[in-house]
Amino acid sequence: MLEQLITQYGLIAIYIGCTFEGDTVAIAGGVLAHRGLMPFWPVVFAAIGGGLTTDTVTFWLGRRFRDHPRVLRAVTHPLAQWLTARFLSRPLLLACIFRFIPGARTIAPVMLATATNIRGIPYTIATAVSACIWGLLMVSVGTEIGVVLARIFGHLTRVEMVLLVALLVLSLFLLRAVWRYFRADPPKT
Repeated sequence: MLEQLITQYGLIAIYIGCTFEGDTVAIAGGVLAHRGLMPFWPVVFAAIGGGLTTDTVTFWLGRRFRDHPRVLRAVTHPLAQWLTARFLSRPLLLACIFRFIPGARTIAPVMLATATNIRGIPYTIATAVSACIWGLLMVSVGTEIGVVLARIFGHLTRVEMVLLVALLVLSLFLLRAVWRYFRADPPKT
């Protein structure tokens, strides 16, 4: 039953998960592909599609709402300031690499949309190439994790074990996000 659900809806879940989270879902998809529940290349394409959707939508929303208070607050974030100092003079380079900078997945497209004159087509092409590399890399890492898990636990015969590992990885990601949220400085009034 569970294997049938994963086989039937897994790629949609990978796409949606990579749209909202990214790395963890793509890696979990790689583990499931190693297990044989989903084919490798469709998992890669679903991860690429989810990542590219986020990059493009975030860029265009940032451009459309550049004067909104939330966008202005995001642009003043310390990571945004660091990105501005390092890469904003080379916006196409930033469009190519931000996916690989921890914490920059949302702020970089907003910075590119609000603080540069990069056009939509070059931005989309650069992020599409980056998303292709990222998707292949993350799903491949997931399949290698699947190999390691198979060596540690023997041949994984239960889907529940694979899902437990994916849930553990997602839980660690969420715990890190909560820790970072509460560790951050309180907003100034």
